[in-house]
Amino acid sequence: MKKFLSSIAILIFSLSFALNVEAARKVVAVMPLENVSGYSEKNVAEIMTEQIIVALQNSGQYTVSERLQMGTVLKEQGFQNLTSDDPIEMGAMSSADYSVIGKVTMASVKDRSAENVITALAAAAIGSGDEESKTKAVLSGIFGSSADAFTGSIELDVRFVDNRTGAVIFAKSFGGSQRGSDSAAALNGACKVAAENFLRELQTVNPFTARVADTYGENIYIDQGLASGLKRGDVLVISRETDPIVVNGKIIGMKQTAICTATVIEVTLDYAICRAEGTNYFVKKGDIVKRG
Repeated sequence: MKKFLSSIAILIFSLSFALNVEAARKVVAVMPLENVSGYSEKNVAEIMTEQIIVALQNSGQYTVSERLQMGTVLKEQGFQNLTSDDPIEMGAMSSADYSVIGKVTMASVKDRSAENVITALAAAAIGSGDEESKTKAVLSGIFGSSADAFTGSIELDVRFVDNRTGAVIFAKSFGGSQRGSDSAAALNGACKVAAENFLRELQTVNPFTARVADTYGENIYIDQGLASGLKRGDVLVISRETDPIVVNGKIIGMKQTAICTATVIEVTLDYAICRAEGTNYFVKKGDIVKRG
């Protein structure tokens, strides 16, 4: 009986932990992107939208509103165009903190297999060696050209909006390019690169910052956990504030000196444990922690 109750308690704790982590993340409503690129592939906007959703979800910092459910709600409320410019109202209906609104402005896939063959022929023609070696080089270039014969490219304009205030946190253009063995692989790869560039910009706008809460032996405890997007293996830089920065007689900040880098070895809801490369003898409570 005691073993059964213990198992139930562990299950309840695990569920509670997972729910608390999910609640701590900011909710983002990703509006289906509009395709104004003129590219004939009808689902290019869907692919790009999906890659943005995947990037946000995998970051660990955001929860994405369920797209189908959100789309149904918006249409029921009269939003026939899901790229509407009223993110506050849309965000309120989807219970999201932020909205991603954007357009695919350019998309293309080019078959470069012929160029690859010509390059192989040219390289063989000017290269050194006997005729057999040159022939092998040409054949290698011809049959190897299919591995990355297609190049996909995409560009999009994106706005990231705070639904509570209506403020546009940023409005920028992003792009991506990738090679692939066929047009689908090249286009998907390009969309993934563009989504990663979007997430990188978002993390710059909302940078990760923590403080050293305590140290014990080799362990360094910092005051940020799962909700901040930290994952095992992340590399962080630990710095210390030194002298004040004074401009026109006013202190506007503090100078910082890097002490060491540290790797995250464990992440909980409220804190994370790191270990420094080398010794952490000089790390103290209150030191600043940022991403490397």
